[in-house]
Amino acid sequence: MSQDAIPFDEYEAVRKALYQPALSRTLDKRSFEEGNPRAGILSLLHGNEHRERRRLENALFRRQSLLEYEQVLFPKALAEVLDREATGRVDLFSLAGSASVVLAARRAGVDHDGSPEQLADLFEHVKQIAQAAAIHDIVGDRDRVQAETIASLAAFDRDYVTPSRRRREALLDAAEAGGTDDVPTDLLTAALRRLREGDDTFADHALLVREVGLFLHGGSHTSAQTVCNVLYFLFGLDGAGPRTEWLDRVAASRLDAQKCVHETLRLIPTTPEIKRFAEEDAEVGGVPIPCGATVALDARAANRDPDLFGADPDTFDPDRWISDDVVLWGHSFGAGPHICIGRSVAGGLPLSGAALRDGVGEEHLYGLIALMVQEVVARGVRPDPEQAPERDLRTSRGSRWLRFPVVFPGAGAEPTRAGIR
Repeated sequence: MSQDAIPFDEYEAVRKALYQPALSRTLDKRSFEEGNPRAGILSLLHGNEHRERRRLENALFRRQSLLEYEQVLFPKALAEVLDREATGRVDLFSLAGSASVVLAARRAGVDHDGSPEQLADLFEHVKQIAQAAAIHDIVGDRDRVQAETIASLAAFDRDYVTPSRRRREALLDAAEAGGTDDVPTDLLTAALRRLREGDDTFADHALLVREVGLFLHGGSHTSAQTVCNVLYFLFGLDGAGPRTEWLDRVAASRLDAQKCVHETLRLIPTTPEIKRFAEEDAEVGGVPIPCGATVALDARAANRDPDLFGADPDTFDPDRWISDDVVLWGHSFGAGPHICIGRSVAGGLPLSGAALRDGVGEEHLYGLIALMVQEVVARGVRPDPEQAPERDLRTSRGSRWLRFPVVFPGAGAEPTRAGIR
């Protein structure tokens, strides 16, 4: 728990804090204002400015678009990446990153040629942005991380954002002249349209680069890490031994894959400690929060409340009983005004106790992580017997991998039942 922060670790108290409008994500002005690689991005705005930016960007996550992503676009992109790269010894973190960055780039408006080299290059930028996103959990030189991220964003702009912007400007010019209506629906295009309508939100190109980078990072890094965390449990690397039954179920059922994803998110939140800053005097569950105080919300502990998640909340059990009004992923996507904008893309629709009991409908969203998990399991993935996964110790979060070696059939690797020897 952060030093000098007011702690909360009970589920209901964490929920109330996440909805408390006086608590912002701008933890200190030095880290999040001018000159910082995250200055002005959506996730760090507060109040009316946050509401207006969120209103603009929510349009990119309409249900019909998400259904198209999940049912048409992502399966095709995923198959192309896995057909090409899922053979023999592979780093699952990099593989999942290359797969997820394809659609993250599409939503952000970042053009690429689909080659392994460009997908890997984009994911390298994502990994650097992810370090800046966890700046308050960095173990080491934070100023160095900031400087490296600024340099990475400059290269990202030069190689991807500026060329993509020029293409969209030309398409918008042609559309206004009546020559074409082939204009993409993405963040970059939406921002350029608003500029032409007189809205100067993204008049600063550097802010637009940071916001596009946020979309690319948010849509791929967490997803790739979660794929690895799911396989950590399915392989039994938590000490439980291979969960062969679940590997078989995941390969056969997308809903079972989604249940494993949500149970993994509950146990290993991407951000285990959610930090907030009091912009004014406030209170949470009767606890006074003075203006200027920092609040630390322990999502990992809150997600293990036995009254809500059963008598064995520390155990991986995707079939666990939960209350009708509780969601299986707990607080792992946040709540309130800063709830993750891309949660339905990554995780699909939340699995509540009621949904698990009554079943899901035909237009249920399973989430892109579940699709990735199901597909890699169905292709016979298994642990690499010669290399153990390596945690990313550059932050104190304990939820990230630096690399996650696995083996797929092919290139000298023998296929095995459910991917486990």
